[in-house]
Amino acid sequence: MNAEKHRFTMMIIPHSGKSTFSISVSIKALKILCSLLAVILVGTVIFASNFYISYTKLKRDTEELEIVAKDYNVLQQQLQQFLQKTGQLEERMQELEQLDNELRELLKEDPALKQTINRQDSQSSLTRQVLASRSGLDRQRALRQLQLLEQKIPEQEQSLKELKDAVIERSERLSHTPSIYPVSGTISSRFGYRKSPFSSRQEFHDGLDIAAPYGSAVAAAADGVVTFAGYKTGYGRTVTISHGYGYETSYCHLSSTLVKTGQQVKKGQVIAKVGSSGRSTGPHLHYMVKVNGQLKDPADFLK
Repeated sequence: MNAEKHRFTMMIIPHSGKSTFSISVSIKALKILCSLLAVILVGTVIFASNFYISYTKLKRDTEELEIVAKDYNVLQQQLQQFLQKTGQLEERMQELEQLDNELRELLKEDPALKQTINRQDSQSSLTRQVLASRSGLDRQRALRQLQLLEQKIPEQEQSLKELKDAVIERSERLSHTPSIYPVSGTISSRFGYRKSPFSSRQEFHDGLDIAAPYGSAVAAAADGVVTFAGYKTGYGRTVTISHGYGYETSYCHLSSTLVKTGQQVKKGQVIAKVGSSGRSTGPHLHYMVKVNGQLKDPADFLK
C-alpha cells in the first residue's frame, strides 16, 4: 500500500473507443528522469552557448584575417611598385654615370679636369654591383638600395658640377682663344725669317700677312678688350686686343679703326678696315699673335 502511494500513474484514453492503457512510474524514477532531462537541457544550453561564442569568434577572426590578407596583398603590391621605382632610379643613375664617364673622356685633355678626370671611385663601383644584384621582394634589401641611391646622388651631383664648371671654363677659354681668320684673303707672307720686300736682307717677320682688297672688313679673332687703337710707327693704324688667358692679337696697316681703347669685343666682330698704312707695299692685314708676351705663328691658331 505504501509502494502504491509512491508511484505516478498516467492513463491514456483513445478517442476511437479502443481500450485504455496506463503507465505507472515510481516517484523516485520520475525524479531521476526529470533530473536527467534537466542535465541534458543544461548541457545543451551550455553547448549551444559555447558553440555560438566559438562561431562568433571564428567569424570575427576570419574577417580580421581577410582584412590582414588584403592589407598584406596591398603591401606586397606597394613593395613591388617600390622595387620597380628603385630599379628605374638605378638605371637612370647608371645612365648618368655613363654620361659622366663619356664627358670625362671627351674632356680628358682639358686643364680644368686634369686633377679629377682620372679619379677612381671604388665605392661607386661597389654601389653599382650591389644595386644590380637585387632579386625578390625583400623589404630590407629595398631599403638598402634606397639608402645606396641616397648616398650616390650627392656624389653624382658633385661630379656633374665639376664637369659643368669645366665645360663653362672650356667654352670661356675657347671664345677667348684666337681661332678664326680675321680677314678673307690670301696669305702673302708667313711668320718667321724672310727676305725683306724693301731690301735684299733677311729679316724676321713677326706676323702673318693676308692680302685683301682695300677697305675689307677686319674681324676680332676672339673675345677680348681693346688695349690699343691708334697709329704705330712701321705698323700704321693698329688695333690690339687682349683676350685673357695670356692671348693678345694685333691687326696692322689698317685704313681705319672702328673700335676704341677699353671697348669689349666679340669673336667675329668687325673692328677695322684693311689698308696700307705704315711700312707697307700694298693693301693687306699684318696679323700678330702673342701668348704670355711671346710672339707665336698666327697660322697655328687659324681654322
